[in-house]
Amino acid sequence: MNEAQWWIFLPACIGMNFFPGPNNLIALIHGTRTSLFAASVAGLARLPVMVVMLVLLAYGLEALLALSEHAFFVMKLIGAAYLLYMAWQSLRAQVNLNSVEAPETKIWEMARSEAIVASTNPKLILIFTAFFPQFMDPTANIADQVTIMGGTFIVIEIGAIIAYASGGRWLQKKLSDESNTKWLARFTATALTAAAGLVLLP
Repeated sequence: MNEAQWWIFLPACIGMNFFPGPNNLIALIHGTRTSLFAASVAGLARLPVMVVMLVLLAYGLEALLALSEHAFFVMKLIGAAYLLYMAWQSLRAQVNLNSVEAPETKIWEMARSEAIVASTNPKLILIFTAFFPQFMDPTANIADQVTIMGGTFIVIEIGAIIAYASGGRWLQKKLSDESNTKWLARFTATALTAAAGLVLLP
């Protein structure tokens, strides 16, 4: 991954991290039920799960690319298709806070729910296995590239945790407004669609 590829990866990564997925919705709910500090600390429990996935990605991709370069191209196509699917989903998404079960206010219980959701979230697995490879150079060191992208992802994820937790009741009220929900969905869809187009360019 060179600097130009990283700058393409960055806005797409921001779109991924701030997408109103399961963990972010839970952080949002935690923010409405407890303090910003408690909700943010609980949200950090998803990070170790992501680190484990990134380690597996580094070793797994290295073995896969050693077997076949065609597999890398196929993964790029799958990743681009997944980006477009997420963009389409974001346009259709309606953030429904009532669909998320209210968690307990104890930090360890909130942290447990964050970790469980992260480890069982298929979209998170697809992000690492289908999205990341699009920005990798198959001839360069895979572990180094995963470290750079993974570090970027983790830092932005911390920002997303704090943003959703700090929103609390204010963000819950705002997201109930149809125009703001559509604005967030369109922003996410635009970032993901642009990323899909850029990575498919020769």
